Amino acid sequence: MAPNSAVTAGIVAAGVAVLVRRRTIDNSQVRLVHAPTTANVDAENTLADIVAAECPSLSDPVEGRFVPSALLPTADFQTCFNGVMERFGKPNMVEYGRELIVTQDGGTIGLDWSPPFEEMPEDNCPIVILSHGLSGGSQETYVQKTVKQLTSKPYRFRIVVVNFRGCAGVQLTTHILYNGGFTSDYGFAVDHIHSRFPQSKLIGVGFSLGANLVTKYVGEQGADCPLKAAVSVCNPFDLAASSDAIERPTFRNRHIYTPAMLLGLMNLYKRHRAMMETGPVELNAEAISKIAKIRQFDDLITARVFGYKSSTDYYTKCSSAQFMPHIRIPFLAISSLDDPVCPEDFIPRETFRTNPHLVLALTEYGGHLGFHEDLVNCWYPRPIAEFCSAIFNHTEL
Repeated sequence: MAPNSAVTAGIVAAGVAVLVRRRTIDNSQVRLVHAPTTANVDAENTLADIVAAECPSLSDPVEGRFVPSALLPTADFQTCFNGVMERFGKPNMVEYGRELIVTQDGGTIGLDWSPPFEEMPEDNCPIVILSHGLSGGSQETYVQKTVKQLTSKPYRFRIVVVNFRGCAGVQLTTHILYNGGFTSDYGFAVDHIHSRFPQSKLIGVGFSLGANLVTKYVGEQGADCPLKAAVSVCNPFDLAASSDAIERPTFRNRHIYTPAMLLGLMNLYKRHRAMMETGPVELNAEAISKIAKIRQFDDLITARVFGYKSSTDYYTKCSSAQFMPHIRIPFLAISSLDDPVCPEDFIPRETFRTNPHLVLALTEYGGHLGFHEDLVNCWYPRPIAEFCSAIFNHTEL
């Protein structure tokens, strides 16, 4: 290429990059979806009032936006960056103290408290309960970043991460692991936390599959829910649609998302295989060794262990969208329209428009559990913290 041609091409490329970046910034405003009149949180303020007044990261004309890092401009870059960082070792941003609790059937759940009780003795401080995504735990980057935000000034909340059976180093003590609708374990953990801290207000926050579980739980509990509010981040809402999205025959699914998610699931199975095989259901080890898709894992393991007829039966019964009309506490959902794991077409917008207890915050960008503003900071912990603070300030025990 001649020098002049190279210069011209460079100028054109730079101009295109500037235009694309400008368009990204112009489309970065958070969009809120809720009923025309939302429910009262206290005597004077509705849910929409509180979000508008006290959650600037969601509602302010200037602050209420997510602009992705120019170095991570696409959904795939946003989604994969956590995994890239963790390839070099999971960051240790927070310190936990672990408590193990045993369910009525002998299952073990790990509660990771931050700050540890040696640093923050028991009191009536508000508590935020976090639930991890698929095969995750308290060590995940997206969990730690949220914990760090919520335990820092000006919030200083007490945080507990619920590590489900077999996850995050918790020993599997029954033949069953967990799934995206296994709310009995989550409810057991919430009841334990509530009984230990009866004078503390509680809010539940779930990520990805954990968001589906928390949402289902809150809907099942209805007006009797012991939580003051709940937050859902990157909720699939429809488990079948999410599974289908991951298994579409695209390059990124075949070589990135499906292998990464299956790796976590299969590692869980291999780690706890001996205990899982003590159950009443025979697992087909040969078929399991050939699993290549999430749905196959759910057919051969999840559905059989939990007594569902198939993966389809599991997805149908445990997808959280169907439980949302019954939610009766303040509920915030944060979703990105470019999430490659949770298709935007299955976000139940109409339910958000009709149930006055719900607010949906939509961003144009962010991918799945990404929301990277730069190579260090993420956006979503801020609106989570603002919303939790507002709810704690406007509710009574």
